[in-house]
Amino acid sequence: MAATNTTPVLQQETTTKPVVAKRALVPKLRFKEFDGEWARKDFGSIAERAKAKHDPKKSTEEYPCIEMESIEKESSILLDIFNSNDQLSIKNKFKKGEILFGKLRPNLKKHIIAPFDGVCSSEIWVLKGKKLSNDFLFRLVQTNKFYASTLVTSGSKMPRADWDYISSTIFPFPSLPEQQKIASFLTAVDEKIQQLTKKKELLAQYKKGVMQQLFSGKLRFKPTPPLRAKHSVAKQTVEINYPDWEEKLLGKLIEICSSKRVLQKDWKEEGVPFLRTREIINLSNNVGFRTPIFITDELFEELKLKYGVPKSGDILATGVGTIGQLYIVNQADKFYFKDGNVIWFKMNDSLDSNYLNQIFKTRFIRKQLNDNASITTVATFTIDGARKTKIIYPCIDEQQKIANYLSAIDDKIETVNQQISKTQTFKKGLLQQLFV
Repeated sequence: MAATNTTPVLQQETTTKPVVAKRALVPKLRFKEFDGEWARKDFGSIAERAKAKHDPKKSTEEYPCIEMESIEKESSILLDIFNSNDQLSIKNKFKKGEILFGKLRPNLKKHIIAPFDGVCSSEIWVLKGKKLSNDFLFRLVQTNKFYASTLVTSGSKMPRADWDYISSTIFPFPSLPEQQKIASFLTAVDEKIQQLTKKKELLAQYKKGVMQQLFSGKLRFKPTPPLRAKHSVAKQTVEINYPDWEEKLLGKLIEICSSKRVLQKDWKEEGVPFLRTREIINLSNNVGFRTPIFITDELFEELKLKYGVPKSGDILATGVGTIGQLYIVNQADKFYFKDGNVIWFKMNDSLDSNYLNQIFKTRFIRKQLNDNASITTVATFTIDGARKTKIIYPCIDEQQKIANYLSAIDDKIETVNQQISKTQTFKKGLLQQLFV
C-alpha cells in the first residue's frame, strides 16, 4: 500500500499559501489576497443557538438523533445515531450544516457539522452563523480562544458551558470571502485526516480477517526449501508441510512468575523506572508515562543480583484492570516492576515472543482471560491463571512466520497512525495562526 502524503495540497500551492502578518487584529498567517483588520463583536452577535425543540412524547415524527456519546471527542467523528422515537427527553432540532457543540463537560471538545436534519440531546448546542458562515463557525469553535471560554462553567460534578458568558465574549472575525477561504483550507486538512483514518481502519479490518484465518488453521504458511522439497515414496510425490498445531498450556512451555515485592516507602522521584500496570499499558501502546515512579540504582542492582530481572525478549503482562496486555522487553530496557500487578513470562526457544504477543490479541485468548478473571472490583489475571491459559502452538518456524506477517501489518498501521498525529498537530497549529 503506497505511503500517503500528510501535507494538504492547498499548502503546497504558492497562490494560496498564507504569509506572515504583523498587525494587531490580523492573524499570524494570512492569505495574500486579504488585508485590513478583522472586525470584533461578541459571540452572540455573530452566531446564535437554534431554539426549535422536539418532544418525542408528544410527536409521532421520527428523526435521527445524536446524543453526547454519538460524537467522538476532538475528532468530529459521528460514532452512532439513535432513533428519536426511542427517546424520552425533549430534544433540540437541527438542520444539515448547522454546528453541534457539546456543552456538557466541554473539556471533551465534542463538536460536529450536522450531516443531516435531525434532533440531538439538550446537552448539545445547535449553533448557526449570523455574520459567520457555518463552515467558518465550525472552525472557530475549535480554537483555543473559544475552548477557553467554554471552561467558564456552571455546575461542579457535571460542568456545562455557560451561554451567557460565551455569547458576551468578544471574537474577531474576517469578511465572508476570507472566512470561506480559511474554512476551505482547513476542510482540506480535515479531509486528509479522514482519508488517513479510513486507511487505518481498513488495515485494522484486514489484520483482523487475517488473524481469524491464521488462528483457525484455514490459512497456513509453507516451509521454505529445502523442507518443502518433493521426494518419491512408493512412486508418489510427497510435499513436506509443517506439523499439525497443538493446544498447550502456557505454563508447560515457559516459566511464569512475578517480581519481588518493593515497598512503597522505597519509591523515589528519580532513579530506575518502577513499572506498574499503567506503565506496561503505555509501553505496549508506545505512549509515554504521565506520573512515573522509580527505585534507587542500589536497590535495582540488589534485586537484579538476588532474583534477576527481565531480559530482552521476555514479556510482561498486565494482571489488574486491563488484563493480559503484553509488552516485549527490549535490549536497552532497564527497569523493575510491581509484584502481583504485572506477570513475568520468561521466554525460551520453544515459543516466539512476537507470536505470543499476537495470539494474546485473539478472541481465543481474550475469552479465556475474561472467563477466568477473578472479578471483584477489578478483573485480575493471576500467575496461576496465566499458567493454565491454553494457546495454539505451531512449530517455532511457523510461529515466526505468523508473527512476522502480522507485525508487518502492525508496522503499516503505526505508520498511518503517525501520519494522522502529524496532520492533527499541523491542523492545531493552523487553527491558532489563521485566527486572531
